[in-house]
Amino acid sequence: MQIEIYIDILFLINFIMVYFIFFIVNKLIKNRISLKRIAFGAIFATLLYILTIIFIPYNKILSIFIIFLIFILSIFISFKPKNIKDFLKIFLLVNIVSFCIGGGSIALFYYTNFNYFLTTTLQYLPLKFLIISIICTYIIIKIFLNWYKRIFIKKQSFYNITLYKNDTNVTLNALLDTGNNLKEPITKKPVIIAEFVAIKPILPEKLKVIFYEKQEDNLNKLLELGYTTDIRLIPFKSVGKENGMLIGTKIDKLEIHIENKIVLKDVIVAISNFNLSNDNFYNALLNPELINCFN
Repeated sequence: MQIEIYIDILFLINFIMVYFIFFIVNKLIKNRISLKRIAFGAIFATLLYILTIIFIPYNKILSIFIIFLIFILSIFISFKPKNIKDFLKIFLLVNIVSFCIGGGSIALFYYTNFNYFLTTTLQYLPLKFLIISIICTYIIIKIFLNWYKRIFIKKQSFYNITLYKNDTNVTLNALLDTGNNLKEPITKKPVIIAEFVAIKPILPEKLKVIFYEKQEDNLNKLLELGYTTDIRLIPFKSVGKENGMLIGTKIDKLEIHIENKIVLKDVIVAISNFNLSNDNFYNALLNPELINCFN
């Protein structure tokens, strides 16, 4: 029995599928590329699919190799991976999303029985079913990733850090806070935020008094400290406080305890007179720039 395949319909279905696979993957990696690049990659992949069907005789092993090759080339065109690790992450996501959208059985047919997929599945696969499948896949993956972040990633977002000043040190539990983009206004160095109670052993007595008396917003009190290169004023914005100011102090050394210990000198620490954590699980907020510069 001879079955007709309409190239325009085949192109449309493949383009929609590849486009939304790349669209979902792009969402999962935080919108790293534009929609134009997604469309360009989808067109490239779809054209290769069509050319494969027209000019290359069917062979099961060859089909698997070609499909993987098409995905690899289109990933490089659309996403421009930074390194092999980045590529493998995107490649894995593309294949996971592909299996979710098509369903395990369809995806297996797509890889292992390409001709059967073309002559049967595409004929009876309504476009609205494909779109609903794409939407459901995106929602399910987002729910899974949110759960994964809460359970596993959260554990990796805390670091033990040690602050050194004048032959004294304190060790804190710091949250890697992606929302902490505080910088010292003159040097533009990233700033750590720490609770006063946690770091008071390394602070000078006169500065402690200001926090004991809750006078950290009193400029006259700050002037009484006299000129010192260790004291900084760190402007910040928060909900309900457009123009806030934190007192900061320069420490001699910061150690971030990870697999390869990070050691930084002359780091600025902004001091908070309030608890940073509702459950007291952490007492410092770590600026991500202090970690990223070593990755």
